[in-house]
Amino acid sequence: MTSNIQHVGTLERFAAKAIRLGAELLEVEYKHGYEEVFAATGALGFEIGRLRSSGKAAAALRQELHQCTRRKLRIVVDGHTYELRGRSYDSFGEEAYQVQLRRV
Repeated sequence: MTSNIQHVGTLERFAAKAIRLGAELLEVEYKHGYEEVFAATGALGFEIGRLRSSGKAAAALRQELHQCTRRKLRIVVDGHTYELRGRSYDSFGEEAYQVQLRRV
């Protein structure tokens, strides 16, 4: 018997939350020992999560973000398919990430 259960990663959970809030971008930056996760639309953004940088969840998120910069990720949220396209950039000497959330 095969299982249809698929692992849902930390990035996918944050992306789904941002999509449901109407965001176009997901941004992740390091600040004071935490990975701060923001949902953004245009110039407006707000924090939707905060993970201690030394924790397992933050390490998993960084790994998933790095993979998302190398290849697009597709997720399904509320019956609609979205493409996640990531890029990394320097933010005050720390690596930060921006993920476009595009409905396909």
